[in-house]
Amino acid sequence: FAFYQCSCLVTVIVPLDSLAIEIGTGSFGGCSALANLVLPLGSNGRGSSFDECVLLENHFGEGAGSIVAGLVGRFDSFPVHKLCYYHSSTTAQELQRCIEDQEDVEESLVDEFGMTPFH
Repeated sequence: FAFYQCSCLVTVIVPLDSLAIEIGTGSFGGCSALANLVLPLGSNGRGSSFDECVLLENHFGEGAGSIVAGLVGRFDSFPVHKLCYYHSSTTAQELQRCIEDQEDVEESLVDEFGMTPFH
């Protein structure tokens, strides 16, 4: 029940190069504002890990399995988001190059939740 009923929780940062994590029962239950979470490969959750996480349920479907499947590799097609997620090791030059390399900059800066990498 790590973040249970934290209804104002929007972002949780899990280093993508960390080992897979097991999200316990009720860990994010009631986190209705949670929208920014990316999980490392191999991560999984139990049935009620994300109960009442309205934004995640609306986008990925109900149940920990479908939500975790959507969150693993969430930024794979959003390279600017990925660089910003790793902000502690990303240089301004890397970020500028990445943005310049995007064919459709506007589309590449808004993810499926309408969030930009700079939120």
